[in-house]
Amino acid sequence: MFDVYMEVIEGQNHAAVVSHKTGKMEDIFLDYPRGYAFHTPKWAAIYYGKVTQVDTRLNAAFVDLGNGKQGILPAKHFWKPVGTKGSGPPKHRDISYLVGTGEWLFVQVKAEGHDTDEELHRKLARLTTKIRIPGRSLLYSPNVVGIFSSHWINDREEAFIGEKLRKRHPRGGWVIRQMAPDLPDDVLYCEADHLVEEWEAAKDAAREARDAQKPARVWDAPDAIERVFIDYARRGIDRIEVMTRQQAAHARLWTERFAPDLTDKIFVAEFSPQDRVKSLFEAHGIHSAMELLNERTVYLPSGGNIVIERTQACVVIDINAGPSDSYTANMEAAEEIMRQIRIRNHSGIIICDMISSDKGTRNQLVTAFEENGRFDPADPQVHGLTRLMMMEMTRRRRSASLRDKTSVIADKFPGNK
Repeated sequence: MFDVYMEVIEGQNHAAVVSHKTGKMEDIFLDYPRGYAFHTPKWAAIYYGKVTQVDTRLNAAFVDLGNGKQGILPAKHFWKPVGTKGSGPPKHRDISYLVGTGEWLFVQVKAEGHDTDEELHRKLARLTTKIRIPGRSLLYSPNVVGIFSSHWINDREEAFIGEKLRKRHPRGGWVIRQMAPDLPDDVLYCEADHLVEEWEAAKDAAREARDAQKPARVWDAPDAIERVFIDYARRGIDRIEVMTRQQAAHARLWTERFAPDLTDKIFVAEFSPQDRVKSLFEAHGIHSAMELLNERTVYLPSGGNIVIERTQACVVIDINAGPSDSYTANMEAAEEIMRQIRIRNHSGIIICDMISSDKGTRNQLVTAFEENGRFDPADPQVHGLTRLMMMEMTRRRRSASLRDKTSVIADKFPGNK
């Protein structure tokens, strides 16, 4: 179970997740400054865009998203909408067979780009035509037919829930998350109905964009408040405490549509004149926890530490045992590393230089990494230990890292410092 605390810092929403089990901050979500968020393609945002170039060398298409922004659509992320010629997964992996210049497409941001002023470090947002609109226990995929589920749901539950959803909404497909079998039908249907409504509104906006011949965003990316619910509501939230009535109204709007059982758990914080602190983040130690995220070195309970270095190509983490034995340090490091990369939102290739240990404990170490990353929304993949005791991992990029977001606030919006 988790508690969620929401604060407004420098005009931007922050949402922190604190675990009942550990008492530690397990995740943090924050918005970009409004000016930046308006122009930059964000994770999960849906656009009705126009293909400007097909590049056979990259096996990808460049898509105009409007407002002077572009994204890149690799052939492997192309999926024809249901009901169109050649619908389904591509029969040809050559992008020239899949799409042509001037074609209009619904695309969704699969991974945010690096939108810097330096051309060398600029990276376009990666797009997909496999649309998925997220709720709490369901994802609606309007152009992919079928019922899909997480590995936590058995085939019988998947078939049972899928049949109910197909009867109510026969078009498109659904991804069923692990808590869906525990929800009553009226709550499940309420969520499904609102997800379909979101798609219908997106199609209306797309028609307006096509009539005006201007590519546009037709479904907004979830902000910090919505993302904390999308990623953690299905895992069990005990209390949601906010600092402002605007945050409370925003949270209630989302929960009433997608998770009505959470609406009564939303409270606006109240501080008396005698209270020493007037901030939720200060009262629960979140400010100090966030400050530690700027440090390279993170200390382990037994006295060892890990040192986190981000390079252009990958994230490198070194483990030091200190006074403890190698087994204890490695196991503590496995838990803390998976927590740190989740909170800092590191992605791509992650290499951990583990402390040498006997062969009998290596499988235990790999399992420890996998267990501590099993609920991470960005789905880290543990590839195992090399002969040099390097733990190799990859973590899916969705949005910018915490450091990137805070540096954007400082560099592009100096008034927010």
